[in-house]
Amino acid sequence: MNTSRGVIPLLAAVIAAVVVPASFVYGVSAALSGDGSGAILYQVLFVGGLALALASIIVAIVRLAKGAKKALPIATIVVALVPFAGVLALYLANLTA
Repeated sequence: MNTSRGVIPLLAAVIAAVVVPASFVYGVSAALSGDGSGAILYQVLFVGGLALALASIIVAIVRLAKGAKKALPIATIVVALVPFAGVLALYLANLTA
């Protein structure tokens, strides 16, 4: 199999790992600022980033099932789980604040 097919989901997972926590933090800030600017752009980025992370996990699992080398799909799954863990950590940190 071509390794570029495994690198693309990894890059998507890295992009999601950056976009999701950033859009979460800036979206909450924009929603609570009260200046009327709204947070719809950040909400769209957040949902899009989560969809991108989920898609990269699915592609990595399919590649593992098809018998691809294991290192790249496993790295993709680990990196794609970072946004979910980051948002959960931010949410739990705000519960105690």
